[in-house]
Amino acid sequence: MPIGVPAIDCHLPWGGLALPGLHEIVGMPADGAAVAFIAVLLGRLGRGRAVLWSSIRRPGLYGYGLADLGADPAGLLLARGRRPEDVLWQLEEGLRSGATAAVVGDGVAPDLTASRRLQLAAEAARSPAFILLPAGMAAPQSVAATRWRVMSRPSPQGRPVWCLDLQRCRGGAPARWCVEWDDEAVALSLAAEMADGSLATAAE
Repeated sequence: MPIGVPAIDCHLPWGGLALPGLHEIVGMPADGAAVAFIAVLLGRLGRGRAVLWSSIRRPGLYGYGLADLGADPAGLLLARGRRPEDVLWQLEEGLRSGATAAVVGDGVAPDLTASRRLQLAAEAARSPAFILLPAGMAAPQSVAATRWRVMSRPSPQGRPVWCLDLQRCRGGAPARWCVEWDDEAVALSLAAEMADGSLATAAE
């Protein structure tokens, strides 16, 4: 699935995000950039099937904000679990149902065994699974195809700007980009400091 930024899509071994597959996203405390990035990815999937968003906490999603990022809030199924194990079970069941375009696990950190189960379920369903890891925690060992750290950056133009730090990529190399969201075009593009070459793309 192309992310829509040629520099990123060309860097990823699959020409975009690997589908089906498991992908991990981690944000920073009190920063909604990671949730926003997931919303953009969900919007790239198109509409027609539901997205299951399961969490062990109240997700605090804002429908109009999701719509501005290209996602379909009317197609979102919200679920909660008392324990991380409950959320992981819900994700697997959502994938196995064949009724979901994607599943999102919010605030859980599956270990190697759980991530392998999710990867296999995603492959069988031919749908992606996104894990929003708890902010600030050390990422666990997993079989995820990619792991991203997403952080907000100041924007003089007023558009949302995020730093996308690709920390892990199966078959590829880590890298870093700064992108901005254009809500009129409903698309991502490289932020000005990267478009003019003033910020290196490769992660140190």
